[in-house]
Formats: sequence, structure tokens, C-alpha cells
Amino acid sequence: VCEGCGLGIADRYVMRVADGSWHEDCLVCCICHAPLVHSCFTRSGRVYCRQDYDRVYGAKCGRCGERLYPHELVMRAGSSLAFHLPCFGCFICGRPLQKGDQFVVRAGQLLCRDDLEKDLFLIQSTTNNNNNNNGDDSAADDSSRPRHDGRRGPKRPRTILTSAQRRQFKASFEISPKPCRKVREALAKETGLSVRVVQVWFQNQRAKMKKLQRKAKIEAEKNGS
Repeated sequence: VCEGCGLGIADRYVMRVADGSWHEDCLVCCICHAPLVHSCFTRSGRVYCRQDYDRVYGAKCGRCGERLYPHELVMRAGSSLAFHLPCFGCFICGRPLQKGDQFVVRAGQLLCRDDLEKDLFLIQSTTNNNNNNNGDDSAADDSSRPRHDGRRGPKRPRTILTSAQRRQFKASFEISPKPCRKVREALAKETGLSVRVVQVWFQNQRAKMKKLQRKAKIEAEKNGS
């Protein structure tokens, strides 16, 4: 029986792919429908030509998202991220990172040491001033915000995280910026904080990363103009 059309095969020649049999006319790429005469690639029961298989499943640059080809030189960050050479740079200031430069990976993006230190200084300053809830490593309930009737609810104290708690939250954030309830509950149990505090911290951190990405985009547009 042909894997493509589901009909019996009475042809003289049968095309074999993995454990399946195909009519010669049915063996085409599932995306571009080009005939697969000389070679093909298969995954999850579907067959592809080389170009479409590489486009769908091939390694991609961690910054621009374009295909990384086997003949290209790449820069790696950790075991799972790879970049084109021109793309291997700080996503805030745009400075190219060279071999030996210190950097961190945050939410899948590269951050040079200078911008990391500026970021940490901003977080510390904001925490100490206790007047901004968008970019620090503290977590405050939003019940102190104005209600629809113009009055403020009861103001709750801000929770200042310890260094160990921040490290644990940031490690989890790099895995998933929006963890499910079970993960939040596990973090709350491990750190001794409430689930609400954990949830607010992740909300603040996501808002902060969006702000940094907007800033990086504006800087990139300025540099390109």
C-alpha cells in the first residue's frame, strides 16, 4: 500500500522510504511537492526535499533566526545557542563580542559585561529607592494601585529578594519566562515565598525584558540610519 495515496501498488518499481512503500509519482516533498527522485528526508512520517528539511529542522541563528549552514563559521553560547558571526553581539548596545569576551545569556539573548553591570546597578538602585516596580528584583502586590473609583487600596510592603532567591528565579526565567502554575508553586515552596510574590516577580521581569528589547531596537534603528 502506498504511503502517499493509500492505494495498492501494482507498478513494476516501488519506491522505498524508511519502512514505507510509495508510488513513484506519490513520492514528493510534503511542502513544495517537488518529485523526490534521487534523495529525500523523512521525519514524523513526512518526507521532504533537502531545502525544505533544512529550512524547517535545520539549526538557526539565535539572533536573526536565519538558517545556519554546515559550511558557515558560527559562534556558540552554551550547548544550545549558535549565532552567525555578525550576529554574535550584545543585544542592548550592539557591540560585537569577540572570543574571550565576558557575556551572559538572558532570555536567549546575549548581554555584554558592561550592559550587565549597568542593568544590575539599575536594579539595585531601583530596589533601594523603592519607587519603581518595573525593573527591579523585588515583588510588590498591585493592590496599592488606584482603583476605578480613584481611591487606593491598602498598601502592602514590598518583598526584597535575597541573592539566592534572585539566582533561583533568574535561572528559572531563562528556561521559561512564563512558567506554569506548578513551577510557580514549586519555586514558592523552595524559596519560602508566596505564590503571589513569585508571580509578580515574573511579571516584572517580563516587562523589564520587553523594555530592554525596545531600547535595543531603537538603538539599532539609530545606528542603521
